[in-house]
Amino acid sequence: MTWFVLSLGAAFMMASTSAWMKRFFSDVSPWEMGVIPFFYCVPLCGALLLFMDIPEIGPGFFPALSWLLPVNLIAIILHFRAIHISPLSLTIPFLSFTPVFVIFTGNLVLGETLKPMGIAGMLLVVLGGYVINLDSARHGLLGPVRAIWREPGSAMMLGVAALYSLCAVGGKILILNSSPLFAATSLYALYGVCLTATLTGVGKARFSAIVRKPLLGLGAGVIVFLEVIFHNLAISLTAAAYMVTIKRMAGIFSVIYGRLIFHERGIRYRLMGTAIMTAGAAVIALYG
Repeated sequence: MTWFVLSLGAAFMMASTSAWMKRFFSDVSPWEMGVIPFFYCVPLCGALLLFMDIPEIGPGFFPALSWLLPVNLIAIILHFRAIHISPLSLTIPFLSFTPVFVIFTGNLVLGETLKPMGIAGMLLVVLGGYVINLDSARHGLLGPVRAIWREPGSAMMLGVAALYSLCAVGGKILILNSSPLFAATSLYALYGVCLTATLTGVGKARFSAIVRKPLLGLGAGVIVFLEVIFHNLAISLTAAAYMVTIKRMAGIFSVIYGRLIFHERGIRYRLMGTAIMTAGAAVIALYG
């Protein structure tokens, strides 16, 4: 059951990064919020790379890296923009849509096919998105659907889920052409360097704001680093489908954070919707 504990740890760390940043860095811009955890993660990833046996690099590694890096950078920026402007419990749960998009991106890039159980999982995820906004049903049957688009962070996180689906496919290509741990640590080290250099270079992020709270920033970096480690150790011990299924519980952790730390309201429907979306993601991951 070691893989289960590690996968659950990865889900908890994923939700914790967003909660940590929203709690301690809401006073900075969304651009700076997106930079900080990855900036402080760079030395941790770099240190691990120094002590790691470098695997044989396959021919598909660098071509995949060339498009994966900018796509993931955009996804990260939009991710933190979403949690900056909207409640945590109305944003992170929509990452459960990622497996729905992976069905299509996986078919496009990797030739994976759509199965009936995958369609069932998609319907569960869509239903969960409806239930999250069920308190809007008083405005009509389509009220919860319209509520998704009225909440900018929710709509934005749907876009992030689509981008992450591309990243999942690209990440799989990197792993197949190196190793899980090398792919993750090298990629996150590059994210931190490129994200910081790009956003400070174009004036979107102030370096002074990035280093203004070094201890809290380092805490964010440690959380991201632990997520990377837990994720890759778990995926090396079991089938990727099982690990991804458990990691979708990040949405539930985010709803709990939203209630306990940020005193967000309407948690009953959000928790119900998140549970349904997580179940849908599990069906897609296991049987899709």
